[in-house]
Amino acid sequence: MGQPAGHSDRVLLGVRNVSKRFGSTQALSDVSVDFFSGEVHALMGENGAGKSTLGKAIAGLHKPDAGSITIAGRTLKPGSLEDAYSAGVRIVHQELEQCPNLSVAENLCLSDVPTRQFGLVDFQAMTEQASTLVHRLDPSIDVTRPLGELSPGRRQICQIASALEEGAGGISSPKVIVFDEPTSSLSISEADRLLDIIRELAHSGITIIYVSHRMGEIFAVCDRVTVLRDGQFVSTNVVSEIDEPTLVEQMIGRRLGDEDPQPTHSPGGEARALGKLADIDPDRPTATGKVMLSVHEMSSPGKLHNISFEVRSGEVLGIGGLVGAGRSELLCAIFGLDPKASATMTLDGQEIPIGNIRASIAAGMGFVPEDRRHEGLFFNLGVDENIVLPAMPQMANWKVPFGLRNAAAECKLVTNRLERFQVKTASLTSKPSELSGGNQQKLLIARWMGEKTKVLLLDEPTRGIDVGTKAEVYRLIRQAAAQGLAVVFVSSEMPELLAISDRIMVLAEGACTGTLTGEDMTQRNILTLATRE
Repeated sequence: MGQPAGHSDRVLLGVRNVSKRFGSTQALSDVSVDFFSGEVHALMGENGAGKSTLGKAIAGLHKPDAGSITIAGRTLKPGSLEDAYSAGVRIVHQELEQCPNLSVAENLCLSDVPTRQFGLVDFQAMTEQASTLVHRLDPSIDVTRPLGELSPGRRQICQIASALEEGAGGISSPKVIVFDEPTSSLSISEADRLLDIIRELAHSGITIIYVSHRMGEIFAVCDRVTVLRDGQFVSTNVVSEIDEPTLVEQMIGRRLGDEDPQPTHSPGGEARALGKLADIDPDRPTATGKVMLSVHEMSSPGKLHNISFEVRSGEVLGIGGLVGAGRSELLCAIFGLDPKASATMTLDGQEIPIGNIRASIAAGMGFVPEDRRHEGLFFNLGVDENIVLPAMPQMANWKVPFGLRNAAAECKLVTNRLERFQVKTASLTSKPSELSGGNQQKLLIARWMGEKTKVLLLDEPTRGIDVGTKAEVYRLIRQAAAQGLAVVFVSSEMPELLAISDRIMVLAEGACTGTLTGEDMTQRNILTLATRE
């Protein structure tokens, strides 16, 4: 399906035959798309499809190798952030690029600090200027507070507010705003508020380019959707004229769950379809293996309160709850990242000291954190060393003085893991930054899902990845359980918890409010326990 015809009078932004290559990777290949004035236009596709690359090319962060980009009849200078900005193009990044130790007002005025006589900072003018921007979106935000004290949702609103700043000296006011996965780290209520803001911005005439993997958001807020696959244009569709299975088929080149009787937009329909693609049996028997991980009265001041549970070999224990319930804090405490935590914990019958990461790894525990960029991967090291780090001491040739690294064994391990987890990389020494988000996530999982791993802790493992890679991650999780690992799995998406988990433990205010099994595992019951005081 091509682009709709007969709308040339509505086109504000035009992308024509744009191509971009990074090394051996062709990120974009002869892509042409039109964006209408005042519309919310989604860019969708698997990780590595070229969505973010196209958005960054429009914003001037990437210089296309070929093609042109025009806005309101003006051809933008390729790869010029300044030219794009002066023409009215803004971008709101997925990762919050802010200074949490500074106030909201200081963050919003970093590029244009108002001054008084003798060059002194005019804090009153700064506050007024920031208030004008922020209060357009959320009047309750105090711009004099340190940005780091705000919730992720409100920090995201402040980042959007900075994109709305009116230009001076020939700089145009915002005409186009690119949103790159803006809700990936937000709670449900914060995401809903952000979608309301996006609707308001589009209604005011601003063109929104919306990059997201979340199907529900696309159908809730977008007018049209363009699909990219392997860097190439596939189609542009009117959202009201396409269904979810067709959109997914365009994204990944094959259809999900043709025999799935669930309605197109039923709650959990996507997770169930992806579960089928990953060969997950919804009627699988509950794990009956031995207790692999036992946690008794896990507590941490201000975070966790007397949480006790067990996970058996071959079982996936889902952890549900709202943002701030203590889910990530629990996994960090189990792995040894919380020095104030206290508990009695055993792994495969052996007691593990709390707060000792080395002991956890040595005992066979792996941990995939929520934030792969800041807490998971080492971006200054190659793909090979990112994988081999936990196993390096065991693989060292201790017969050689000082335990020199065993390069041959390491290379064999890395090659096997890359093949097993289907991580697409140009070479073993490529940096993680050269990989797509989905391949970064699979790289992180490949690090921890080794032959000696007994317990695998996964914190939001599908955050910010496309539907095809989600299905692969689902398959890897169930594969790990089938091999006898005990898996503890945190997810903010309840349908995902229901599709993957054998049992679900729900947290609220840092305490366990209940555990669900069998037919009791429903979204209603999860939400009821998650809101229980």
